[in-house]
Amino acid sequence: MRPSGACTAMANDARAAAEPAAVTALDRVQDLCATASRPVAFVGVIGMLVVSGVTVIDVLLRWFVGSGVTALNEITTMIFAVAVSACMPSGLARGVHVTVDVLQPWFTARLTAWLNVAGALLLFLFFAVLGWRLYLHADNLAAQDRMTIILGLPEAPFMYAAALLFAFGAVVQAVVAANAIRRAAESIRAPSGSRAAAISSRASAGAIGVAALVAALVVYVLADFAAVSQWTQDNQGFALVIAFCAMWAMLLLLVPLAAVLGLVGLGGIATVIGFQPSLTALATEAARFLTDYQIATLPLFLMMGSFAAVAGVAGDVYRLAQAVVGSLRGGLALATIAGCAGFGTVTGSSLATIATFGQISLPEMRARGYSPALATGCVAAGGNLGALIPPSGPLILFALLTEASIGQLFIAAIIPGLLAFALYSAAVMFYVRFAPSSVPPATRMQSSELAAALRQCGAVVVLFGAVIGGMYIGVFTATEAAAVGAFLAFLLALVRGRLRAGTFWQVMAETTASTALIYTLIFGALSFSFFVGVTSLPERLTGFIAELDVAPLVVVAIILLIYVALGCIMDSFAILVITVPVVTPLILFLGYDMVWWGIINLVIVEMSTLTPPFGIHVFVLKALVRDVPMAIIFKGVFSFVAADVVKIALLVLFPAITLWLPSTMFK
Repeated sequence: MRPSGACTAMANDARAAAEPAAVTALDRVQDLCATASRPVAFVGVIGMLVVSGVTVIDVLLRWFVGSGVTALNEITTMIFAVAVSACMPSGLARGVHVTVDVLQPWFTARLTAWLNVAGALLLFLFFAVLGWRLYLHADNLAAQDRMTIILGLPEAPFMYAAALLFAFGAVVQAVVAANAIRRAAESIRAPSGSRAAAISSRASAGAIGVAALVAALVVYVLADFAAVSQWTQDNQGFALVIAFCAMWAMLLLLVPLAAVLGLVGLGGIATVIGFQPSLTALATEAARFLTDYQIATLPLFLMMGSFAAVAGVAGDVYRLAQAVVGSLRGGLALATIAGCAGFGTVTGSSLATIATFGQISLPEMRARGYSPALATGCVAAGGNLGALIPPSGPLILFALLTEASIGQLFIAAIIPGLLAFALYSAAVMFYVRFAPSSVPPATRMQSSELAAALRQCGAVVVLFGAVIGGMYIGVFTATEAAAVGAFLAFLLALVRGRLRAGTFWQVMAETTASTALIYTLIFGALSFSFFVGVTSLPERLTGFIAELDVAPLVVVAIILLIYVALGCIMDSFAILVITVPVVTPLILFLGYDMVWWGIINLVIVEMSTLTPPFGIHVFVLKALVRDVPMAIIFKGVFSFVAADVVKIALLVLFPAITLWLPSTMFK
C-alpha cells in the first residue's frame, strides 16, 4: 500500500527497472526489519482491539448500571499513544508513505533510484529527530513527575515507549535508505540509449537542476543561519513563498510527503524562533497529539472497515441494492452506486470502496452487457460515497487537524451523502436515457431475493445504527463509537466464520499500514502547521482578503478551484494535511462554520480525484481493468463530475443542507 500521485500506474515500469533481480545481504536485512517490526505493530493493533472491547463494556455498564469503567479515557489515551507509535516501524519497513510521482514517468530509472535515496534519507532524518526529541520530552515528564489526573498513572513510561518505537522506526528507515543507495549504485551500470531514454534524460536534467537549487538553498541557510534567520523575521511573507516553492519542488522530486512537511516546517520554525525552540516545539506538538483522546478514533474506524470487508459486507449491500433496483433499466449501475454508499457506512475509504466494488460489480456489469464507460464510471464515482458517507477517514483527519467535533462532522455528512447518492443515481438515469445501448434490457427480480438480501444486511444496519445513531443521541463520543464499531465488526466477522488465522492477521496488517500511512502524514503536518502559525500566514491571508473587499463566495470559489487542481496529482489525505492549516483560518474569517467547511472540503477533494487529466480514482480503477482505455473511463465519469458540480453548488449556496442535522443532535 503506497498511495502516491496520479501517475502511479505509469511509473511502475521505471521503478521496476531500478531494482535488481538478485537478493542481496541488504535485502535480507530489510526483510529482517520487516519481520521484526511486524509483531510489534500487531501487538499495538491487538491492544487497540482489546481497548475497543473494554469500551463496549464501559458503554453497556453506563447504559444499564449508570457507572462505567473508571478513567477509561486515560487508559485509552496512554495505550493508543504507544499503539500508534508501534505501527510506525512496520509501515516504514513496508514503504507505506505518500509520494507525488506525477513526473516520475519522465525521469530516467537511474535518476528515480537516486531520488528515492534522497527521499529515504530525509524520511530517516525526520524520524530520527522526532524520536530523539520525544525521548527528551519523556525525560522532562519524568523530572516533573507528571501523572494522569484520575488514576495517577505516570506519563513518562508511555512517552518513553513511544520515543523508542520512533527510534526503532528510524533504524528501520536507515536500513531502507542503505538499500536504496545500493540499488542506485547498481543502476549506474544499467544500459540506456533508446529515444525514450533520451527524452527522459532531458527531463531528468531539469529535475537535477531543481534538486541542486534546493540543496544550495539548504546549504546557504545552514552556512549563514543567523543572517537568514534575521532576514526571515524581517521578510516573513517572502520567506513563506520560498518555503512553499521548496516544498513543492521536493514533492515533485519524489520525496515522501511526511518528510517534506516535517523538515520544511522544522526548518521554517527554526529560522523564526531558533533551532532549540523549534525542536522543543516539534516534540511538544507530537506528544500533545499522541496523548489526545481522539487519536484512537481513526485507527479504530480503519479496523472496523477492515473487519467489515472481511465479513463480506460489500457483497451483502450489493445484493440488497440489486434486489431493490435491479429490475430497473440500468439497475446494476444503480445497485453499484447504492452498494458503494452502503459499504461506505462501514469503511469510510474511497479507495477501499473502489477496489472492492471494482472486483464485485464490474465483472457482473460487463458480463451482462453494460458499456465499459458506464460500468467503470459508476465504480469510480461510487468511491466518493465511501469517503463522504460516515464514518469517514478524511473527515476524522480534518477533525484531528482542526480540533473540530468528529461527531458533528459525521452527522453533518449524512444529508450531503444522501444528496450525492441521489445525484449520482440521477446521473445514471440520464446516461441510460441518452445512451440506451449502454445497458441491457431490464430483468425482473424475485421477491424472495429481496427478503433474503434484507435478512443478510441486518447486521450492516445494526452496525451503522450503533455507530452513527449512538453519536447522534449522545450515548457515546466519536472515539467510543469507533471502538463499538470496531468490536462489533470483529464479532460479525467472527460469527460468520470469516476470521481464519490468515485473515485475522491480514486485517491486522491492513490496519497497521493505514495507521502508519496517515499518522506519519499527521506528524509531518504538525511541524508544518506550527510553521504556518508562527509566521502568521493565516492572519496575512485574512488581511489580504479583507483589503480586496470581494464577496466571500468569490474567495470560496477560488479556493475550490485550487482544490480541484491539487486533486489531479494528490490523494485526499495529502491534500488535507497540506491545505487545512492554511485555508481553514481564512474560511473562518469569512464567517463560515467549521463543520460546514469540513464537509465542503471533503466533497471538493473527493470530486477532484475524478477530474481529468489525472484523477487518482481513475488511475486506481485503471489498474483493475487494464483492457479499458483511459479515455473510456474518463468518458464514464464525466456525468458524475457534472453531478458533483451541482452538489458543490447546492452545499455552498445552502449551508443549511449541511448544518441542520448537527443542530438537532442530543448534547
